[in-house]
Parts: sequence; C-alpha cells; structure tokens
Amino acid sequence: MSYIELKNVSFNYSDVTPALDAINLSLEKGKCYVLKGPNGCGKSSLFRILNGLSFPDSGEYLFNGTAITPAYLHDKKSAAQFHSHIGYLFQDPEVMLFTGSVEDEIAFGLFQLGLSDQEVHERTEHYISALSLSELRKRAPFNLSGGEKKRLALACILAMEPEVLIMDEPLSGLDEDGQNWITRALQSLKSPERLLLIATHNDELVHEISDQTILMDKYHHIM
Repeated sequence: MSYIELKNVSFNYSDVTPALDAINLSLEKGKCYVLKGPNGCGKSSLFRILNGLSFPDSGEYLFNGTAITPAYLHDKKSAAQFHSHIGYLFQDPEVMLFTGSVEDEIAFGLFQLGLSDQEVHERTEHYISALSLSELRKRAPFNLSGGEKKRLALACILAMEPEVLIMDEPLSGLDEDGQNWITRALQSLKSPERLLLIATHNDELVHEISDQTILMDKYHHIM
C-alpha cells in the first residue's frame, strides 16, 4: 500500500518555468528509493512538496491517505502531526542548525514535539552516541566541520524518529571517510517501518542502498 502518493502533480515557479510536470509517484514503507536526474530537473521542488514547504499548482499529494494542502497544514495540530512523521535532510546542513551547542540542537526539535524532559534527555543522549557526537556535544554547530554538521543534522532528524526520511545529496561536501560513514548509517536506517527517499548523483551510494531508482528527466517528468 502506498504511504506517499502524488497524482498528476504539476508545479511552477512562474508561468513560463515548469518545475514539475504531471508527476505520478507511489512510495511504500520498507523501501529505500533513490532519485536521480540532471541539475534543474525538479528534484528539489519535488522534495519541497513532499515536506509541505510548497504545494502543487495542480494534482494531489496524499500522505498516508491524507491530502496535504495549505488548508490542512494551516491547522496547527494537523501540521504538527504531519511534520512528526517526516524528516528532511537538506543538501546544506547549515540551514538546519542554529542553537548554541550540539546537544541543544538535537533537543530543540524534541521539545517542539512536546516530549517530556526525561524523553528529550534520553533521545538526545542516544543519538549523540549513535552518531559519534559525544566529544562534540558542547561545541557550537557553526564551528563543526562539514562532515560533523552533516552528522549533527542527521542526528536531529533521527531523534524525532520519523517514518519517512527524505535526503538531498547526503554525501555532498564530504571526504571519503565521511561518505563511507554516512553510507553505513543509511544502510542501518533501512527498516520495514521506514520509507527512505534520497537524491544523489553518487552511483556507488545508489548501488549500496537503493531498492528502487526513480529517474527524472530534464523536462521535469518522472521516466
């Protein structure tokens, strides 16, 4: 059964520049999907729609059977429920990081979920350990290396324990060790209860983690 479904979705930034053209997509839990396509084909626009940051000009986006619309996400309770189920790793992790320390960064999103102090503490400690951030816990995020920022951003997302993980070029800007570390982490995230959708140009990562590859062409279509 589809957990995410796009039905004939089109999206334009202007009247003359289509970003997505009649996209049909069906994604299931338990699979890791890799999205590939040339720069400018609409991958980032697709991710914005899936995360409720933009909305189709036409067509329909269903998340676990619920239509995701501006009206639906205008309701605070509905928006909180939707965003608790989906995590988005931006290509540039710096846009996600803004608190004074690594541990505060992880805890921030958990407090937004309304978790108890004890649960926030337990999850923060768990994901600091799981993503090898213990020695960095008091460091300000802007003082971290590119690979460390990527790990912290991933820890922030995973701590919220979403069912859907969407990642835009998770290996970009990393050295070989960083790429290998993230690849192993992504392999460990595959689960019957989780849906992974990853955009990448890295063919080795595709080989290592993909259950199904989705191709987009320069005309903003899914092939």
